[in-house]
Amino acid sequence: MEYTYSIQERERLAALTGDKMMSMPVICDVGREAWRSKEAKSGDSEVPQWGPREERGPLWEAITAVSLLQSGVDIIRMQHPRAVATVKKCIDRLY
Repeated sequence: MEYTYSIQERERLAALTGDKMMSMPVICDVGREAWRSKEAKSGDSEVPQWGPREERGPLWEAITAVSLLQSGVDIIRMQHPRAVATVKKCIDRLY
């Protein structure tokens, strides 16, 4: 996540300084990528200290989406309805 955030941040800075290629809208497939991580897909019996998967997965997707939005991503594609609702609440709070 840290690497992705820093790359996106550099792309946004380049766009703001006039780089035409970096001025294009950025779309991230957050849902697919977040659910591929071990934090989202590990079963409850494998890592009970992480909490129930049905809560952990949507939270992981929401955290990923909010982080990428803060780095300057224009559009996020999400999967889980609870994650979408959480991200919408965060966006509403920012405005």
